[in-house]
Amino acid sequence: MTQRIIEPLESPYPPPFSRTFLTPRHWPTWIGLGLLWLLTKLPRGLRAALGDWLGAQTFKRNRKRAAIVRTNIAWCYPDKSEEEREELAHSYFRNMAHAMLEYGFLWWGSERALNKRLVLEGEEHMRDLFEAGKPIILLTCHHVALDAAGIAYNRKYPVVSIFKEVRDPLIGWFMANGRNRFGGVIYERSDNLRPLIRATKKGYSLYYLPDEDFGPEKSVFAPFFNIETATIPALSRLTKMCNAAVVPYMAYYDADSGHYRARLFAPLENFPSGDEVADAARMNEALEMMIRIQPDQYMWSMRIFQTRPNGAPPPYEMKGKAGSGHREQP
Repeated sequence: MTQRIIEPLESPYPPPFSRTFLTPRHWPTWIGLGLLWLLTKLPRGLRAALGDWLGAQTFKRNRKRAAIVRTNIAWCYPDKSEEEREELAHSYFRNMAHAMLEYGFLWWGSERALNKRLVLEGEEHMRDLFEAGKPIILLTCHHVALDAAGIAYNRKYPVVSIFKEVRDPLIGWFMANGRNRFGGVIYERSDNLRPLIRATKKGYSLYYLPDEDFGPEKSVFAPFFNIETATIPALSRLTKMCNAAVVPYMAYYDADSGHYRARLFAPLENFPSGDEVADAARMNEALEMMIRIQPDQYMWSMRIFQTRPNGAPPPYEMKGKAGSGHREQP
């Protein structure tokens, strides 16, 4: 554990447990949570086999989501054969199912279990920065081991993160509690940036995910897998406001051992540069580097190419939108 002392901050999220969570409409969720807890008692091999089956079924039955995954992979890996891309899509769904079944371990696992299965690598890239009081932004992306990465880091260093409300408030309550079980600070996405910036300046590493498409008004276009992609340019502004170092960070799940390897990479040099578009391209380059290490663990089910340059239609089938649908990589 680091020797630096950080002023504790009270996390505003999640809110206190609500009595409404005990009403009948939440009973199915409680049953699901109970099954999730029981899964933590199964041998890991059985849990992995269940994840393989669940992933295969989801890929087969959720045609809409499978189509998005296939499109994204075809655009990002045009040099792969159709068979290779199909296997990558299958593997993604299997890994995603494994991650879902592992939430019980992350939420309720003992210190001993966490020590055995969560490994934080590359601390040399940020330890001196942290001890010197330099604010740190952990640059990551949506991937299957997202929560495991946050916990692996937060067990040693304080973290501040942003939480997106989910449809079921009870699930959201458990997810938020799991993410801050080691003292992390969470703000809801709709909150302004001021408390986030204050926490980062006080020594909480900002766990930052910029790989969503928020439309043309909030984006610039920068290369991602050699495709001009709508990219949120806020990282350069956040880095400047916090006077922070940007450290790429991603975790990888090993299905054979059941271990998570959370890897810190070298900080981005000369960042920000003063050129918003160049900084967005540099950010995407770092994200792509981490994704390519184990591409079947990136969250390909997002519509990452929804916004196209010059108002061109998206490559996904969009109900009620003429012209949407499959198209080749630009």
